[in-house]
Amino acid sequence: MMQVPFDKKIQIQRIIFAGGIILFLLKTLAFALTNSVGILSDALESTVNIITGYITLQSLVFASKPRDEDHPYGHGKVELITASVEGILIGVAGILIMVEAIHRLNESVVITKINTGMVLMSLTALANVAMGKYSIAMGKKHNSIALVAGGKHLISDMYSTLALIAGLIAFSVTGLMWIDSVLAIAFGLFILYTAYGVLKQTVNGLMDETNPEVIRKIVATINEHRRDPWIDIHRLTHLTFGHVAHVDMHLTLPWYYQISQANEEVVFLKKVIRLSDPEMELDISIQSEPCIPAQCIHCAMECNHRTLHFEEKNFLTPEKVTGKNRFPNHNS
Repeated sequence: MMQVPFDKKIQIQRIIFAGGIILFLLKTLAFALTNSVGILSDALESTVNIITGYITLQSLVFASKPRDEDHPYGHGKVELITASVEGILIGVAGILIMVEAIHRLNESVVITKINTGMVLMSLTALANVAMGKYSIAMGKKHNSIALVAGGKHLISDMYSTLALIAGLIAFSVTGLMWIDSVLAIAFGLFILYTAYGVLKQTVNGLMDETNPEVIRKIVATINEHRRDPWIDIHRLTHLTFGHVAHVDMHLTLPWYYQISQANEEVVFLKKVIRLSDPEMELDISIQSEPCIPAQCIHCAMECNHRTLHFEEKNFLTPEKVTGKNRFPNHNS
C-alpha cells in the first residue's frame, strides 16, 4: 500500500503560498497604475489566497503527525476545517468586493494605463490556472481536500481575472465608467458561489457523508473477487479522515466455520477492498457472523447442513451492502 507523502504535500502548498504573495503584489501594482475597482476587487480576493494558503500550509503540517491515543484516525480531518475556513474567507472577500463596487458605482473614477493593467492581470491569470490545476491534481493524487479546495479557489480567481480583462477591454472601447463597477459586482457574486461550493464539500466531509462513487468502487471490486463463503455483506460504511479512510462492514460466513477459517476470509476480503483504492491508507474493520438456514438459497458452498436448495448468489449492490442484514440473526 502506498503511503501518502506528507513532505510532498507540504512542499506543494509552500510553492502555492509563495506564488499567491507574488500574484497579490502584481495585482496591487496593477490597481495602483489603473485605479480600477475591478482590479482592486481581484487584489482583495488575492489577500484571501495568502491567508488561506498559510492556514492550509499549517494544517498540512499538523495533519502529517502520526496517529496517537487521542487521535486514533490521525489528524487529517484538520484539512476539512481548513477548507471550511477558506470557504468562509472567500465569501467575506466576495461581500467586500461587492460593497466597494456599489460604493464606487455612482462616483466618477478616472481609470488610467488600462493596457499595462491588462498585461499584468493576464500574467496573474496564467499563473493562477497553472497553480490551480497543479494543486487540484496533487490534491486528488494524495487525497488532500485542502489542496483540492485551494486549487479550485485559484481556478475561480483565474476565471474572474479573465472576465475582468474583458470588462477593461469593453471600458476602453465604450468609455462607460459604470462597466468597471458592475463587473466588480459580478465578480463578488461569482466568488460567493465559489465559497458556497467549498463550504458544501467540507461540511459534507465534517458530517461524515458517504461518497457514493467510493462505495460503488468497493462493491464492484468485491463482486469481481468474491468467494463462495462470502454469503452476504451488509452495514458497509466508509468514512474519510484526511488521508485515512475507515471501512467497516459485516460479513456473513458459513455458521460451521472455525475461527481460523473465518479469519482467513476476513484477511483476504481486506486485501480485496484495498484493491479498490491502492493509494489510499485504509483502516478496515470486518465483523464476521454466521449464516442462517434462510440463506441457503444464496449459498453455493458444498454443505452437509443445507436445508434449502441453492438458487442463485446474492449479487451485491451498493444499496444492499450499505443496508441492514436482510436475514437478521442475533449478531446482526
